[in-house]
Amino acid sequence: MTYSSFLAFAALVLLAACTGSKPEAAAAPAAAEPAKPVTVDAKTRQQLGIEVAPAEETSLAAPVSATGQLQLNEDRTWKVGAVIEGRIVAMPIKLGERVAGGQVLAQMHSHMVHDARATLQQARAELDRNRVLAEQARRVRDRTQRLLDLKAASREQMEAAETQLRSAEMSVQNAEAELKKSEIHITEFLDVPLKVGPHTGDPATDPDNVPIRAPAPGVVMERLANVGSVVSAAAPVVVISDLSSLWLIAAVNEADLRQIRQGQSVAITVRAYPDRTFPGRVFQLGEHMDPQTRTLQVRVLVSNTGGLLKPDMFANIEFSTQGSRPVIQVPEAAIQDMEGKSVVFIQHPDGTFTPVPVSVGTRSAGRVEITGGLKAGTPVVVKGAVLLKSQLLKGEED
Repeated sequence: MTYSSFLAFAALVLLAACTGSKPEAAAAPAAAEPAKPVTVDAKTRQQLGIEVAPAEETSLAAPVSATGQLQLNEDRTWKVGAVIEGRIVAMPIKLGERVAGGQVLAQMHSHMVHDARATLQQARAELDRNRVLAEQARRVRDRTQRLLDLKAASREQMEAAETQLRSAEMSVQNAEAELKKSEIHITEFLDVPLKVGPHTGDPATDPDNVPIRAPAPGVVMERLANVGSVVSAAAPVVVISDLSSLWLIAAVNEADLRQIRQGQSVAITVRAYPDRTFPGRVFQLGEHMDPQTRTLQVRVLVSNTGGLLKPDMFANIEFSTQGSRPVIQVPEAAIQDMEGKSVVFIQHPDGTFTPVPVSVGTRSAGRVEITGGLKAGTPVVVKGAVLLKSQLLKGEED
């Protein structure tokens, strides 16, 4: 083939690659037949940008891989329940709804509110009674003091009056404490107002209804009760979770455990977003091996600020490690596909090129690991390999 005809053919090949079409190739030679060398003179190689470089041996990090499943972050998940027994009369939130901290998730009616208000009234009455008794004891003490000054009362009578006053004042303090406790029980524990307002019939504004509030911002994951449900104290009613972070439960092989440590960084991929990597960090290693699979559960904290990751997704995890292994690498452009096999073109001392089948491994940063079929230092076509492949196929057609 002349230089001008080879240039014309190369241009047709590049045009076909841009348009997605492929030149029709003739039947490949038998597997036992050695590949014929391709001859391209130095001037043509320069014009077409064909470059040769030795296959590079380098060190590649040896990450530990595992699989796992995403779960709710239990440290940021709340099973919100009722503080007392009662009946749900309103539940304005929906599944999947984002709620704010302190937002009302449900309203419940309970007879304990009426009991608490009755106890509050009794505490107020008891405080008033003790204050009256204390005022009476103070007047008795003052009168006794005047009589003592006039020598009309004894020292014993004065001491008795003082004791009676101190006892009455102590009773007032106890009654004040009981009243404060009743008020806190109503306003903070039951979360209802001290004063009973008008009953409008609307559960959302009824002063006797006990609200169930979100303890923190999150998303409603479960509704475990509905309007009309009777719930007991501490029974969960709504489950909310902060999905800005998730847990990933990874199953790590026993042989890899020596390379796993707390605080270690991990890279996570999921099937839904194969081109994206999500960062994570190991925060807990399990205590018991699975006797069947010989794996250990490792908990990973995963950032999910974008909300793309969902609980129960399966994921692949790659743990960054300190170890490395020697590998042979070539640029991705050096790898060509021929008859379903990966090949590279090597240069011989006489300047000819021959395709050599190779086994490929991991790909990263535009380079490919060669796991078999190539030795370090072998001259390999790193640019323009597609043109040599086309020249080889053209020669087979001729």
